[in-house]
Amino acid sequence: MTHPDEATTPAAPIIRAAHADDAPGIARMHWESHQSTYIDPGFVTRERIEAWTLEQRLEGWRQVLDVAGGPERTVVVAVDGDLIVGFADACTVDLADEPDAPRDLELKGLYLLDAHQGTGLGQELLDAAIGDRPAYLWAMAGETRARAFYRRNGFEPDGAEAPFEPWDIMTVRLVR
Repeated sequence: MTHPDEATTPAAPIIRAAHADDAPGIARMHWESHQSTYIDPGFVTRERIEAWTLEQRLEGWRQVLDVAGGPERTVVVAVDGDLIVGFADACTVDLADEPDAPRDLELKGLYLLDAHQGTGLGQELLDAAIGDRPAYLWAMAGETRARAFYRRNGFEPDGAEAPFEPWDIMTVRLVR
C-alpha cells in the first residue's frame, strides 16, 4: 500500500542525453524560454525574438542533434513526464580555428522554463553537460540572474564583449 503523500507527489524531472527525436521539444521550450527570459524583463524586443521562428529553431536543433553525443557536442535535456523543460548544450572548440577562445569547451546554452527555475535543475543540467571542467560561455551583459548562477559555478567575466547581432544586444564572455 502506498502512503497518501506518495500517490500525489509527482516524479521529479530527469536529466538525460538528448536524442534526435527531441528536436521539436527542445525547439519549443527554447522558444518559450526566450519569450519569458528576454522579452518580459525588456532585454530584447518581441519582434527580434520572434524573428527567430520556431521553424528555424526546429531546423537548427535537428542539425545540432545530428552531431550531438560525440566528442564534439553534448546536449542534455531535463524531462518532466513527456515535456522537455530545459536543456544544456556544450561543444569542444578547435583552438586552431578559434584562437581567441579562452578554453577548448564552450557552453553554448542552458535554458529552463520559468516554472523549473530555482529548483536545482539548472545545476543538474550544467553538471551533466560540462561537469567541473574549465569552460567558457557568452551571456547577455544585463542579465543578472544567469550571471549570478554562473558566478556560483566559478565563471567570471574575462573582459571580452561581443554583439549578438540578431537581437542587437551586447554579450560578455564568462570563463572558469
